[in-house]
Amino acid sequence: MLAVAIGSFVTLTAVGLIALIRLCTNLAFHGTVSFAEARPDFTTWGAWGIAVPVVGGLIIGVMARWGSPAIRGHGIPEAMQAIGTADSRIPGRAAILKPLSAAISIGTGGPFGAEGPIIATGGAIGSLVGQWLPSSPVQRKILLAAGAAAGMTAIFGTPLAAVLLAIELLLFEYRGRSFLPVALAAGTAMALRSCFHEPLPMFPLEFSAVPDLPVSFGALVIGGFCGLLSVGITKAVYAVEDAFEKLPLHWMWWPALGGIAVGLIGWYDPRTLGVGYDNLRTLLDGHLAVAAIAMLGVAKFCSWVIALGSGTSGGTLAPVMTVGGAFGALAAHAVHGVPGFEGFPIGLGVLIGMAATFAGASRAFLASVAFAYEATHATASFGPLLLGCGAAVLVSRVLMRETIMTEKLARRGVRIPSDYEPDFLHALAVQAVMETGPLTARPDDTVAELAARLGTIGSPWHDVRLIPVTDEAGTLLAVLSRADLFDALEASPSITALEAGVLKPVTIHPEQPVSEAVDRMIRHSIGRLPVVDRSAAPKLIGLITRRAILDARKHQLDSEVH
Repeated sequence: MLAVAIGSFVTLTAVGLIALIRLCTNLAFHGTVSFAEARPDFTTWGAWGIAVPVVGGLIIGVMARWGSPAIRGHGIPEAMQAIGTADSRIPGRAAILKPLSAAISIGTGGPFGAEGPIIATGGAIGSLVGQWLPSSPVQRKILLAAGAAAGMTAIFGTPLAAVLLAIELLLFEYRGRSFLPVALAAGTAMALRSCFHEPLPMFPLEFSAVPDLPVSFGALVIGGFCGLLSVGITKAVYAVEDAFEKLPLHWMWWPALGGIAVGLIGWYDPRTLGVGYDNLRTLLDGHLAVAAIAMLGVAKFCSWVIALGSGTSGGTLAPVMTVGGAFGALAAHAVHGVPGFEGFPIGLGVLIGMAATFAGASRAFLASVAFAYEATHATASFGPLLLGCGAAVLVSRVLMRETIMTEKLARRGVRIPSDYEPDFLHALAVQAVMETGPLTARPDDTVAELAARLGTIGSPWHDVRLIPVTDEAGTLLAVLSRADLFDALEASPSITALEAGVLKPVTIHPEQPVSEAVDRMIRHSIGRLPVVDRSAAPKLIGLITRRAILDARKHQLDSEVH
């Protein structure tokens, strides 16, 4: 229910952000108060329009310094950091200032998409709900991810990709309690999005050709080169950030400096200004000349890298996909010169370039494939997309340790998992690792007798740490630890094992997972658990120890070694 409510509110916020971007664009570039869709260009102010991104950068710098520094950057790393270091707590100011700063940045010509800021804003809204209501850090993380997924869905109309992106970049787990609320939030956003007549699909592509061997091989090759491109993009972003760090100016002024580059490049090629979703649609049409494609790709890359590196507010998904799509289009044109590949579709090359470049840069493999399909409805592209994105991620993993999302966090000492896998202890039963036939004591054995057994070098009792106390039928009556035994011995050597032991010990059943045994050991600060059956008078079956669990883990690690 909370996820549905969050999804509804975030969708309205996303629609409001789009309207605010249009308002800022009209005000900044055309001097009119209007919420109509408009392109940022120089038709109204002429060359003076070059100063518009500079003014926008100044405003962002002031907002970041005296409002919230969290508005700087592209949003997703900040959400990841909140999950990793702040128990998924995001300040309320970020939920207000992030979309406002993004609208100003994009509306004044910033070469960003609206998706990053709204993902960050949606995450902040989910986090705030989790802070206002009694919730655990895990529940707040789920609500944060639900808000982020709803934000991405509201912008692009890609609910499955949004859920997968949340799993791959925010949740790092695949459990029902996690992905079901996220899915409900994304589904709600998709339903409400239709009320505002947003385009669906966002980037239509006509592709119904059979993905034969030439098409598939071409997709694999393009994907591999997109992996190299994603590595270069990531390193370029952080190289520019490092260059700004060395400037003898307060970081508040950096976005204005970045705005100078945005304005000059925009004067050279106005297509680089603003969100640029039309650029993706034009690339997918496949009718642009090679020179126009190359100009768009290079200019957009330079403008975006400098602007993002300056610390302004904006997203990464749309710019990375624009650069990747231009590269994919150029690669598809190049493939046409190879015998046998003359019919390779330009639109498919663009789509693979878009998805594979983002997959390589972010390592969100499944989300990238799902996004490319949902955003275009090109069903026949699934196979080539899997090949292209898989090749890109492979190249990226070989050449780059961190991603465009995690590099900044790694520099701050925050470690984000790059993979997620089920805990093997969940699938391992206690009976598979327990010690059978443990040494036991009778109820009337004295602690003096037991101490003598423990003190006999070479005796099987010498290393015993926990002594189960059972009757003749094998029913577990109590447990006696080594420490409790010697404490009782000091008090009175004639005390019996039953009198000195714990009468209601923590136990576990043989069919339960080892992970549950670990949880009980942690909660009760003990290192060994008796294993009993489920009869009314539970009979002792075995004993599970920390050593047995570590040995099982070692065996699992050994199984992964060639």
